[in-house]
Amino acid sequence: MMNNINRRKFLQSSAVAGAGLVIARFSHAQEVVGEEEGIAVAMGYKADHTAVDITKWPKKAGADGAQQQCTNCSLYQVIDDEYGLCPIFAGKRVHARGWCNGWVA
Repeated sequence: MMNNINRRKFLQSSAVAGAGLVIARFSHAQEVVGEEEGIAVAMGYKADHTAVDITKWPKKAGADGAQQQCTNCSLYQVIDDEYGLCPIFAGKRVHARGWCNGWVA
């Protein structure tokens, strides 16, 4: 006789599969952007926004430059108090107190 799947078993299996997809979706974002990586160097990324060389990155030297950091950038997507995601660094976390030249109000 064929093994029948009832609605309860189907819903339980679906919930487990859905949870697996959520975990898979966010597990790729575990790596943190390193300041020495190619895109980070090109964008002037610093994990600490106060360490940005303002002679090299004049955008940070502007009137509102002291307040510019990842947490108040339009591109930043919060993960927790320390890290977030940024589409510029696809699939990697950035420091909340970081900065790059892609900063947008």
